[in-house]
Amino acid sequence: MFTDLDAVEDMMGKSVEQMTAHELVSYIKTWIKAVYGIDLPASPHREKAIFSALKRTYGDREAGRIVKWAYWKHNGKRNNGEYVTYSTFSRPMKWWTDIMYIELQDEMLRESSREKVSVEGFSKLQDI
Repeated sequence: MFTDLDAVEDMMGKSVEQMTAHELVSYIKTWIKAVYGIDLPASPHREKAIFSALKRTYGDREAGRIVKWAYWKHNGKRNNGEYVTYSTFSRPMKWWTDIMYIELQDEMLRESSREKVSVEGFSKLQDI
Protein backbone atom coordinates (compact mmCIF):
# COMPACT_ATOMS: atom_id res chain seq x y z
CA MET A 1 0.00 0.00 0.00
CA PHE A 2 1.09 3.57 -0.63
CA THR A 3 1.08 4.42 3.08
CA ASP A 4 3.66 1.71 3.84
CA LEU A 5 7.29 2.80 4.00
CA ASP A 6 9.15 2.23 0.77
CA ALA A 7 12.79 1.12 0.64
CA VAL A 8 14.21 4.66 0.60
CA GLU A 9 12.02 5.79 3.50
CA ASP A 10 13.07 2.69 5.41
CA MET A 11 16.74 3.40 4.72
CA MET A 12 16.31 7.03 5.81
CA GLY A 13 14.46 5.96 8.94
CA LYS A 14 11.33 8.04 8.44
CA SER A 15 8.32 8.50 6.20
CA VAL A 16 8.23 11.22 3.57
CA GLU A 17 5.50 12.86 5.62
CA GLN A 18 8.07 13.65 8.32
CA MET A 19 10.96 14.67 6.04
CA THR A 20 12.41 18.16 5.89
CA ALA A 21 12.93 19.93 2.57
CA HIS A 22 16.58 18.83 2.59
CA GLU A 23 15.57 15.22 3.32
CA LEU A 24 13.10 15.24 0.41
CA VAL A 25 16.00 16.21 -1.85
CA SER A 26 17.97 13.26 -0.44
CA TYR A 27 14.94 10.98 -0.94
CA ILE A 28 14.78 11.88 -4.65
CA LYS A 29 18.54 11.65 -5.14
CA THR A 30 18.65 8.22 -3.47
CA TRP A 31 15.58 6.90 -5.32
CA ILE A 32 16.84 7.91 -8.77
CA LYS A 33 20.30 6.47 -8.06
CA ALA A 34 18.88 3.19 -6.75
CA VAL A 35 16.35 2.64 -9.53
CA TYR A 36 18.00 4.17 -12.59
CA GLY A 37 21.67 4.36 -11.59
CA ILE A 38 21.65 8.11 -12.26
CA ASP A 39 23.56 10.41 -9.95
CA LEU A 40 21.40 13.55 -9.86
CA PRO A 41 23.45 16.50 -8.59
CA ALA A 42 21.83 18.85 -6.12
CA SER A 43 22.49 22.47 -5.29
CA PRO A 44 21.62 22.56 -1.59
CA HIS A 45 20.09 26.02 -1.60
CA ARG A 46 18.18 25.83 -4.89
CA GLU A 47 16.60 22.43 -4.28
CA LYS A 48 15.90 23.15 -0.63
CA ALA A 49 14.03 26.30 -1.72
CA ILE A 50 11.89 24.25 -4.14
CA PHE A 51 10.83 21.80 -1.44
CA SER A 52 10.38 24.47 1.20
CA ALA A 53 7.94 26.17 -1.19
CA LEU A 54 6.22 22.83 -1.86
CA LYS A 55 5.76 22.34 1.89
CA ARG A 56 4.38 25.88 2.28
CA THR A 57 1.88 25.31 -0.52
CA TYR A 58 0.66 21.80 0.34
CA GLY A 59 1.70 21.40 3.98
CA ASP A 60 4.52 19.30 5.39
CA ARG A 61 2.73 15.96 5.30
CA GLU A 62 1.13 16.31 1.88
CA ALA A 63 4.29 17.67 0.22
CA GLY A 64 6.16 14.52 1.20
CA ARG A 65 3.32 12.34 -0.02
CA ILE A 66 3.25 14.13 -3.38
CA VAL A 67 6.96 13.49 -3.86
CA LYS A 68 6.58 9.82 -2.95
CA TRP A 69 3.56 9.49 -5.26
CA ALA A 70 5.59 10.68 -8.25
CA TYR A 71 8.11 7.92 -7.62
CA TRP A 72 5.87 5.18 -6.19
CA LYS A 73 3.10 5.39 -8.79
CA HIS A 74 4.90 6.90 -11.79
CA ASN A 75 8.32 5.29 -11.25
CA GLY A 76 9.99 8.70 -11.24
CA LYS A 77 8.96 9.50 -14.80
CA ARG A 78 6.44 11.89 -16.28
CA ASN A 79 3.96 10.79 -18.95
CA ASN A 80 6.33 12.02 -21.66
CA GLY A 81 9.07 9.71 -20.35
CA GLU A 82 11.19 12.46 -18.79
CA TYR A 83 12.58 11.84 -15.32
CA VAL A 84 10.95 13.51 -12.34
CA THR A 85 13.74 15.69 -10.97
CA TYR A 86 13.90 18.31 -8.24
CA SER A 87 12.76 21.10 -10.56
CA THR A 88 9.66 19.13 -11.53
CA PHE A 89 8.23 20.26 -8.20
CA SER A 90 9.02 23.96 -8.77
CA ARG A 91 6.45 26.74 -9.18
CA PRO A 92 6.39 26.69 -13.03
CA MET A 93 5.40 23.00 -12.82
CA LYS A 94 2.60 23.55 -10.29
CA TRP A 95 0.05 22.25 -12.79
CA TRP A 96 1.87 18.90 -12.80
CA THR A 97 2.23 18.87 -9.01
CA ASP A 98 -1.52 19.52 -8.71
CA ILE A 99 -2.20 16.49 -10.93
CA MET A 100 0.03 14.37 -8.68
CA TYR A 101 -1.82 15.69 -5.62
CA ILE A 102 -5.23 14.87 -7.10
CA GLU A 103 -4.10 11.33 -8.02
CA LEU A 104 -2.64 10.92 -4.53
CA GLN A 105 -5.90 11.94 -2.87
CA ASP A 106 -7.81 9.47 -5.05
CA GLU A 107 -5.45 6.68 -3.97
CA MET A 108 -5.74 7.62 -0.30
CA LEU A 109 -9.54 7.44 -0.58
CA ARG A 110 -9.29 4.01 -2.28
CA GLU A 111 -6.95 2.71 0.44
CA SER A 112 -9.24 4.08 3.13
CA SER A 113 -12.20 2.31 1.53
CA ARG A 114 -10.28 -0.98 1.29
CA GLU A 115 -9.33 -0.76 4.97
CA LYS A 116 -12.96 -0.12 5.90
CA VAL A 117 -14.09 -3.15 3.91
CA SER A 118 -11.48 -5.38 5.52
CA VAL A 119 -12.48 -4.22 9.00
CA GLU A 120 -16.23 -4.25 8.42
CA GLY A 121 -16.26 -7.11 5.92
CA PHE A 122 -16.32 -10.82 6.45
CA SER A 123 -15.44 -12.00 9.90
CA LYS A 124 -15.09 -15.71 9.08
CA LEU A 125 -14.05 -17.69 6.07
CA GLN A 126 -17.46 -19.37 6.04
CA ASP A 127 -19.09 -15.93 5.57
CA ILE A 128 -17.73 -15.79 2.03
